[in-house]
Amino acid sequence: MAPQENARAFDFGLPKPTFKDKYEERQYVKERLALAYRVMAHENLAEGVAGHLTSRDPVDPECFWVNPFGLHFSRMTASDLLLVDHHGKVVGGGKPGRGQIYNAAAFVIHSAIHAARPEVHSVVHAHSIYAKAFSTLGRKLPMYTQDACIFYNDHALYAKHGGVVLSSGESEAICKAIGGNKAVILQNHGLLTVGGSIESAVGWFQIFESECKSVLAAEAAAALSGKPPITLPDDVAEFTYKATGFDEAGKFEAHAFFDLVESKDGDAFKA
Repeated sequence: MAPQENARAFDFGLPKPTFKDKYEERQYVKERLALAYRVMAHENLAEGVAGHLTSRDPVDPECFWVNPFGLHFSRMTASDLLLVDHHGKVVGGGKPGRGQIYNAAAFVIHSAIHAARPEVHSVVHAHSIYAKAFSTLGRKLPMYTQDACIFYNDHALYAKHGGVVLSSGESEAICKAIGGNKAVILQNHGLLTVGGSIESAVGWFQIFESECKSVLAAEAAAALSGKPPITLPDDVAEFTYKATGFDEAGKFEAHAFFDLVESKDGDAFKA
């Protein structure tokens, strides 16, 4: 059957907060970022001390907020977060006694993306199990399912993994690989997504991780049956992408998970 005509972006009616000043907006950004860490933990997307989520600071857009190194995602609070400038200096945030140390790879990767992509508010990177497994295949995501089409011609593969990302050369190469896309598969490493909000960046990450799991399951089943999985035609994939691949849709995808974790944890993440 031919794809439908006139796919349109829906208004999901998500709350649109207003702020009396940039400092009030900063507090909101910090709280949503802290909650995002807890969402990632709740969905088993955190592994050890690996991974980092960042959000651009509304007061000083040349800086971003990131987690202190070693604090489990499930325990993150707004006051734990560190404000880092594009020279790697911690210029604010953090709790006394806990230290103001962040993962060096978080700065190297995220600062390059924030600098190159002014429209990007948040960046999410974690070593989730299915994205890691899929990343070893050295290929982009196949369009096997409707949800995969969210990333149709909107994700990239970085195939030159050089170990832990600690050099500006490596981060610049990753930044070049992702281009204007919403996601990049870091070969032999994991996944990175970006969004116009922390919610959309997390939403894209969750969906991509699930699609990696689907691909691995489908291709394992196909190996047993001897019949390859069916790939969606380009026109269907493009139509579906236009209907589901825009930033507000990603935000909506994640909204229920943010609401769930907030109802479970109360205001703990705001501390």
